[in-house]
Amino acid sequence: MESLPIIDGIYQGNEGLKLEFKSALKGIPKSTWDTYSAFANTVGGRIIIGINDESKEVEGVPKSELRIQELWNNLNNSEVVNHNILSEKDIWKYDIGDKTLIIIDVPQADRYIRPIFHRDLDTGTFKRNGEGDYRCKLPEIASMLRDQSYISYDSTLLEETAFEDIDMETFHAYRNYLSVTSPDHPWRGLSDEEFAKRIGAVVVKDGKNILTVAGLLMFGKEYVIYRSFPNYKLDYQEYRNGDKAWIYRLVTGDGTWEGNVFNYFVKIANRLTSDLDRPLVIGSDMRRIDDTDDRKAVRECLLNSLIHADYFGNLTVKVVKRDDSLTMSNSGIFRIPLDIAKGGGESDPRNGVMAKMFSMIGMVERAGVGVNMICNIWMRMYGVEPLIIEDTEKDTITFDLQTRPVVNRKDLDERIIAEIMKNPRITIPETALRLGVSVATVSNHLRGMRESGRIRRIGGTRGHWEIIDGTDAGIGPSTH
Repeated sequence: MESLPIIDGIYQGNEGLKLEFKSALKGIPKSTWDTYSAFANTVGGRIIIGINDESKEVEGVPKSELRIQELWNNLNNSEVVNHNILSEKDIWKYDIGDKTLIIIDVPQADRYIRPIFHRDLDTGTFKRNGEGDYRCKLPEIASMLRDQSYISYDSTLLEETAFEDIDMETFHAYRNYLSVTSPDHPWRGLSDEEFAKRIGAVVVKDGKNILTVAGLLMFGKEYVIYRSFPNYKLDYQEYRNGDKAWIYRLVTGDGTWEGNVFNYFVKIANRLTSDLDRPLVIGSDMRRIDDTDDRKAVRECLLNSLIHADYFGNLTVKVVKRDDSLTMSNSGIFRIPLDIAKGGGESDPRNGVMAKMFSMIGMVERAGVGVNMICNIWMRMYGVEPLIIEDTEKDTITFDLQTRPVVNRKDLDERIIAEIMKNPRITIPETALRLGVSVATVSNHLRGMRESGRIRRIGGTRGHWEIIDGTDAGIGPSTH
């Protein structure tokens, strides 16, 4: 049986994204079901019933056998929770002295049954962020409901659209890329309308050519996109020398370009990689001749943001290029657990039709290897994995890639410790700025020192770091 870190009747650890304590001296608290919903709708987690959530003192659960039966009764009662996603092994007892704890290991629910809710969909759907559960707003619930479908959402027909809503300059550019990458492709000679049908951009209904979501987003006229996606926004920003003002920006809504997804990709892909290890030479197929691995990884990361984005979200897609880092964010977190995405072999893009469109012109790695490839390449070439941040409350995912090789790891560890010693409240972004490295680098070094036992975290998001050699110092909450 697993051993819990309890010393002298106190749990040695803190509540967090995947851990929650519940006191049960007066019975199973109702908030248990809020946390069950939150863990199931986020990344899973453990509920330990019988520990005081403030003192972390082991109180135990009176009549534990009866309470476990009560838990199973409620799990199988659709008036309490809409789905029981636990198996027999997920609820177990842990005896310590004369007291008993009840452990509930909640897995992440499959997207096909999310949202998991307590009693009422609108008011009983929760997610987890930091140390607490929060009630989901209606747009978050709607996003989970859209993700339930076995059919890719971007294959949905938009009844009020027509073939004329496609920007033909963008569409012909896409066809040109296909001609270069696959000169013998059998669809090259098709008419525009027939070609659009073959790639999933158009479907004929009642004798009319109607755009799919993928067709509109990839090739559509921007003003038509806004009719169906009012929050739609694609944003690219470049900064130099630590300046706060951008030196170049490409953003939808300014009226200077046709802001569809394919146009955005074409316009920024070269700029993103232009400052990597040596000048970029682009062929007519928009790919570098003798493409370097880091360029492949950057391109894959950009495509990952575009094909996984929830285009109903408030962020949509944002890419920021700085001297030492690339940051790519999109609305909508991964639809599979992050560790599985990083492990490779499994893929579940939110916009599967768009993914196939990019794949047709050779711009997407084979399904299931993208995130794994990005992480492996970056570790090998830059000495640090990309920092991947899933913000469950904002429903966004961010990739932060350092673009300068890491200095000697031991030396940088010492420099980070020195900054902590000088200013106990220094933030992670401030540390990165002072040391001339990226936020991702500082975060990864802090994680490494924590795992090696050199430092430990005291408190949650707004807590502080403790240096194990006896010197206490704190890093304030990260602002990135």
